[in-house]
Amino acid sequence: MTFKKILVPYDGSPMSDKAMEKAVEISKLVEGSQITVIHVIQEISTPIFDRAIRSRQTGKVTSFAEYMTTAYQEIRKMMEEGLDERKRKFEAQGISINIYITTGNPSDRIVDYATNEKIDLIIIGSVGLTGVSKFFKGLGSVSRNVAERVSCPVLIIR
Repeated sequence: MTFKKILVPYDGSPMSDKAMEKAVEISKLVEGSQITVIHVIQEISTPIFDRAIRSRQTGKVTSFAEYMTTAYQEIRKMMEEGLDERKRKFEAQGISINIYITTGNPSDRIVDYATNEKIDLIIIGSVGLTGVSKFFKGLGSVSRNVAERVSCPVLIIR
């Protein structure tokens, strides 16, 4: 089996950096391979979207929904900048990389993308970011959840 279409879920953690490095290593062995890096911004489900928040810096009052929209945009921009930098680094080595950033449940979005795009191999870090992001990811690991639900091979990096 040749791995022409490789998907790397990326969350900015050291393990996702290692997964990206492994994808590049495999891609160098397979002529015409394509790496897609997917980053999923975790949606925060909360019943307080109708509440207002006052900015500590400006004193301006906004709805929680407006606040979260701004936060998602800032997260997306930061991740795009970081991934664009990595993309340029690897493209200088002749590796083709696409970047896909979306919002939702990480496991669901990764599985959906892999299925819809007929991915040949997923390379994913065993542990993502720590701290508050662990709380939002819910029970179980994203890597385990993805591996259990996709039909293509999954390489979990430790």
